[in-house]
Amino acid sequence: MKTTLLALAFALPCALLAQSIAVVDMERVLANHPNTPNDQKTLEATLADYSKERDALRVELERLAGERDQTIKDAQNPMLAAAKAEELRQKAAQQDRALQEAAQRAEAQMAERSRTLSEMERRFIKRTTDEIQAHIKAEAEKKGYDVVLYKDAVPYVKPDCDITDRIIVLCGGIPPKADTAKDGEELAPPAKTGLPAAK
Repeated sequence: MKTTLLALAFALPCALLAQSIAVVDMERVLANHPNTPNDQKTLEATLADYSKERDALRVELERLAGERDQTIKDAQNPMLAAAKAEELRQKAAQQDRALQEAAQRAEAQMAERSRTLSEMERRFIKRTTDEIQAHIKAEAEKKGYDVVLYKDAVPYVKPDCDITDRIIVLCGGIPPKADTAKDGEELAPPAKTGLPAAK
């Protein structure tokens, strides 16, 4: 039994090496997919609408709280008759209950808006990811890749095995240009301006 397991352990790496492997940077493909800008705008617009709604609810709660506080203050007027003061205290209690109920409704409403926004984002990502996966599958079948891995799941891969830009193009996107800037120590020193040095 141990011999069989040992043989299998050695056979798996060899079998993997014999396969044609490619990698894809999914984060990069998503960032450069044509759907992404419009989806982001939709999410931002929806969030802006929800923020306005939240602000309006806050203003309303502050108004209710102000009315309650004013009623409490009026009830404390020493010039009032006892019956009138009691009437105002009862009114303040009713206003406080109305305020608490409004606050609970507002909290529930905003929680629902948050769930809606999260679900919208999830659906956008799933739609785009499903499309990307379909292109990866088609490209793998066309080029004869046995395995396509996520690039961030492997510590090293030869550049020739990276099909990220190809998938971006197949999705209708434009691959971003590679950053050719060098490290600071490799850059040439700035040109002299001919100005006298500061004293």
